[in-house]
Amino acid sequence: MPQVNVRTSSERLAFIDRAASIQGVSRTEFVLRSSEAAAIEALNECPIIALDDEAWDDFVTALDSPMEPDPAVKARYARRPQWDR
Repeated sequence: MPQVNVRTSSERLAFIDRAASIQGVSRTEFVLRSSEAAAIEALNECPIIALDDEAWDDFVTALDSPMEPDPAVKARYARRPQWDR
């Protein structure tokens, strides 16, 4: 089974041990849970969207195509501003 070894100060280790004790788990379990939660958070901050070739082509075509303005937005911009009334 792979291992992770960490060197840290006595103060940091005591801090981790105290938190693990409060949660009723071992130091190892606490560190694994904490690092897993941090890894999930980091991965969620940078999602990766994978597209096959056809979906990629459709995506690029949509980006390159002119957008049709929404009629409601066009009507909103056609109105005179309230300060000009």
